[in-house]
Amino acid sequence: MASVTIIEELEDVISHGTSGRRVETLRRVTDLFLRDAERYTESQIELFDDVIGRLSSAMERAVRQELAERLAPVMSAPKTVIRSLAQDDEIDVARPILLLSSQIDDKTLASIARTKSQEHMLAIAGRKTISAEVTDVLVDRGNARVAFSVASNDGARFSTEGYDALVERSKTDDLLAECVGMRKDIPPYLFRVILSTAKENVRKRLVASSTAREKAQLSGALAGVVDRIAVGASTQAKDYTAIHRAIVVQNSRGELGEAQLRAYAEEGKTDETVCALSVLCGVPVDMVERLFIGDRPDPILILARAAGLGWQTLKAILVLRPGAAGTSQVALDETRESYGKLTTNTALRVLRFWQIRESSAAAAS
Repeated sequence: MASVTIIEELEDVISHGTSGRRVETLRRVTDLFLRDAERYTESQIELFDDVIGRLSSAMERAVRQELAERLAPVMSAPKTVIRSLAQDDEIDVARPILLLSSQIDDKTLASIARTKSQEHMLAIAGRKTISAEVTDVLVDRGNARVAFSVASNDGARFSTEGYDALVERSKTDDLLAECVGMRKDIPPYLFRVILSTAKENVRKRLVASSTAREKAQLSGALAGVVDRIAVGASTQAKDYTAIHRAIVVQNSRGELGEAQLRAYAEEGKTDETVCALSVLCGVPVDMVERLFIGDRPDPILILARAAGLGWQTLKAILVLRPGAAGTSQVALDETRESYGKLTTNTALRVLRFWQIRESSAAAAS
């Protein structure tokens, strides 16, 4: 009988109570829930969910904010109420839930990131853990503060597309480039992209922040990637004019493709291979030559992926390069794995960046 009286009282407050009475009742019901939140059964929590939700609807911002702050850390908080608070247009109400609540799922977080304000996304970016489903949206739609915040979050996970987008954005944002480059989970091939496109001061800070062992690895990567793509890093050693002209004619006849390029590489025809790569990728011969030199394969992976080459063709090119005769199977397997993770979009973006830098340097000289 007592329970009937309580229910009747709640219904009366919800239907006819003044604003002050509704607020007082909401606080009492919330207190009651929090007192034994971890002990309630699922059906009991659903009852609280319904009552608190009905009491809090149309409440002023300060009351909703207070409720959000009280419920956000509670692991068994009523899910419908939590979802409603998280979707509140007022960021002061939504922020505690978006930052702390474990009762809000990835689908809801992603939806909020797609439809709400930058401040809502910034709150989501500060969560203890964030799935790739959510970070994809944050990186795509978020402003510079959101991108930096989510990139700085060790608990954030990124899809291949999400990391590609972060690296692309970092080309025009030194702070983001440094932040992304310092992430421990960044794929090695994308880290090398960061090194190849970042400004000198960013590269220096990446090296300075690393351990002694990592510094040795970074120095090798810098030598293998950055120095070889730097405009004017070396002078063209050969005159490719005649061979390049013949390759261009071959391409115009529809006779230049991956099969022909692979044949050049397997036959040990270095000049033809360099010129064919130049034509297929649409970049100057001297740039391809610079990328071709040395013992690190990273720049060639960019060219190969941009041209849509398969692994066997790429392998033939890598083995042909100077100093690569003793390349171990382990090294080739690691390179193949990196190539498999390198997306065409990333390769094309880096290639465009190199082309722009090459053109700018040529115009300045």
